[in-house]
Amino acid sequence: MATMKDIAKLAGVSTSTVSHVINKTRFVSEEISERVNNAAKELNYYAPSALARSLK
Repeated sequence: MATMKDIAKLAGVSTSTVSHVINKTRFVSEEISERVNNAAKELNYYAPSALARSLK
């Protein structure tokens, strides 16, 4: 299973940038968002669902 670190490495960005794109917590430029989303698709990454997150 791919991790945010894997996506960050492939997209050439930091793990915090990947987190912001996936969780939509801060503005990230369209170009960077596209690179992160493409890397996530390439690695078959799926963000945990809200239900899964609540189990922490």
